[in-house]
Amino acid sequence: MFRKSLMATLSASFLLLSASTVSAAEFPSKPIKIIVPNGAGGSTDITSRLVAQAYTKELGTELAIVNMGGGGTSIGAMEAASAKPDGYTLLSTHEAFLTSSALGVNTMGPASVRPIAQVAKEVIVLAVQKGSGMHSLDEFYSAAQKDHPGDSLNIGISPGAANHFFSLNVLSAIEHDVTFVPTGGGADTLKALLGGTIDAGTFAVSESIEAIRSGDVVPIALYNDERHPDLPDTPTAKELGYDINVGLHYIWYAPAETPDDVVSILAEAMTRTVSDEAFKNNLIERSITPSLLTGTELEEALASRYTQVEELAIKYVVGQ
Repeated sequence: MFRKSLMATLSASFLLLSASTVSAAEFPSKPIKIIVPNGAGGSTDITSRLVAQAYTKELGTELAIVNMGGGGTSIGAMEAASAKPDGYTLLSTHEAFLTSSALGVNTMGPASVRPIAQVAKEVIVLAVQKGSGMHSLDEFYSAAQKDHPGDSLNIGISPGAANHFFSLNVLSAIEHDVTFVPTGGGADTLKALLGGTIDAGTFAVSESIEAIRSGDVVPIALYNDERHPDLPDTPTAKELGYDINVGLHYIWYAPAETPDDVVSILAEAMTRTVSDEAFKNNLIERSITPSLLTGTELEEALASRYTQVEELAIKYVVGQ
C-alpha cells in the first residue's frame, strides 16, 4: 500500500514537472498583458510603449499595454501582483511603486512581485523659476533653510509620489523650512513652475528639457553620478559636494510566484532589447538614459532604493 502510494506521488510529481518544463519551453505562446499603473500619455506610458515595441520582437509575441491609473500607481500594481504567475501579466512602473508601498497605499508591497529587468532611467533635475534669483544649488539651499529670512520656498509635488520623495531627498541635506504645494505629477508641476505658482520642483530631464532650453526655467543641479548629455553645463549635486543620486528607474516586474525559468526567458529577451543600438538611440533622442539591470544586481539596487524611501517616509511623511 505504502509502495503504491509512493509510486502514485512520484508519478504525479513527474507529470507536474513535465508540464512545467513543456510550459516553459513553449513560453510565450500567447499575448502578454503589460499593466502600466498610470494614465495614457504620461512618461511611464510612453516609455513602456517604446520598450514594448522593441520587446515584442525579441519575445515573438504580442504585448498589450493596459493603462490602470489611480491610487498613486497602487491600483495597477496590485492588479498585476494578483495576476496568475505564469508570465502573461507583467507590470511596468518606476519609483512610484516603491513610494506607494512605503506609505502603505500599495498594501501588497515589493514582496508581491519579482523584478525582471530595469530598462531605463530618467535623470532628475532640480529646476527653479526664471527670475527667482537662484542660480546655484548653494543659493537654493540658502533660500530653503529654516533660518532664511522672508517667505519660505514653494516647491511643487504630488503628495506621496516620486517627485515628493525626490524633493525630500534633495532637502534632507539641510535643515529646511519649505512649503510643499500639491501641484501633481511632473507635467502639471512644470506648468505651475512656468506659471509662477511655485518656486522650484524636481523633474525628469525628458519632461523639462524644452522649458530649460527655452530659458523659461533654470536648471540648478542634476541628481545623478554624471552630467546629462542634454544639459552639459548643469552640474551634478555630487560635483557640488552633495552625495545625492536619485532617478526614475523604469522596471518591469512579474508576480512573485512566477517560475524562475519563465522569468529567465523574459529577462534574457529584455536584455537583448535594451542592448539593441536602435532601441538605445530611440530613448536617448527623448532624453531618457538606457539602463539595464537584471538578477541579483537589480534586486540589491531595489532593496537599497526602498530602504531610502522608507527612511524618508518615516522621517518626513508618516504621521506628519
